[in-house]
Amino acid sequence: MAERLAIEEGVRVRAMVRNMRKAERLRKLPLEIVQADLLDPGSLREAVRGCDLVFHCAAMVRETGDREVFYRTNVEGTENILKVSNEAGVKKFIHFSSVAVYGMNPPGQVDETTAYQPCGNLYCDTKIAGEKAVWAAHQQTGIPVVVIQPANVYGPNSNPWTLRPVKLIQSGQMILINGGRGLCNYVYIDNLIDATLTATKNDTSVGQAYLISDGNPVMWREFFGYYARMAGKPNLRSVPEGIAKVIALGMEMGSKFTGNPSKISREAVRYLTRQARFSIEKARHELGYQPRYSLEEGMKLTEQWLREAGYLPNPA
Repeated sequence: MAERLAIEEGVRVRAMVRNMRKAERLRKLPLEIVQADLLDPGSLREAVRGCDLVFHCAAMVRETGDREVFYRTNVEGTENILKVSNEAGVKKFIHFSSVAVYGMNPPGQVDETTAYQPCGNLYCDTKIAGEKAVWAAHQQTGIPVVVIQPANVYGPNSNPWTLRPVKLIQSGQMILINGGRGLCNYVYIDNLIDATLTATKNDTSVGQAYLISDGNPVMWREFFGYYARMAGKPNLRSVPEGIAKVIALGMEMGSKFTGNPSKISREAVRYLTRQARFSIEKARHELGYQPRYSLEEGMKLTEQWLREAGYLPNPA
């Protein structure tokens, strides 16, 4: 997002980072970098001073963790950045939410009118609370907000949906559930940024939420299959859902003794077997959103990056 704004959109960009040691990619771009923390309102005021637009995409994104840390980051942190953005008079606040607000096992067909689905998952439930904070601020203070709800974001630099599955496949730890017949709703990073920038420039988007995916869910075996072929390990193993849940339960119990996070949870098993579809008709109709890259094209670009970055060997 910072790269597209600074280079292609030609706007002045201020990138807020919490850990300067992780800002190496940003240092290569023509933009200003400031150090701030969502839990430090003073630092946030300096970060948003003079800004017309605020893109809020910071969050705690993990399967497990400390409830208080999740809440402080994803809810209190969102409330803090909303407050200082309103005080600074920003013209638009773009909040990156998630399809996770509709639960880990949502209804079969989901659109922006579907009710939130709290489910006990820390990420899911705190993203719901964070999104509610955005709507509350909009109603109470009038701050112009746009909510973007992305599906699984893959592509260059995506840890959860590109780097992690590639590493699991390379180490032989990737296992499909029920033959990988659950549905994967995904979005290539550039398609997500296209939709976000379109919403940012569209005045009718204020006060609206938009589900953003590539609009064509596929089975997990097809999605992970791209990575498996890239890694030269096309034959992914599969186990029945029942056995997977037993394995996950054992790992969850073991993690309580070791203190290490479980490699797979029963919740993850349910997630990988669900048949949910997220509609992007609202984004198509109101924003004219049309995914620019197909899954095949996005995966080709992702493979190119993985090889250039050294995560996969270059073909002989």
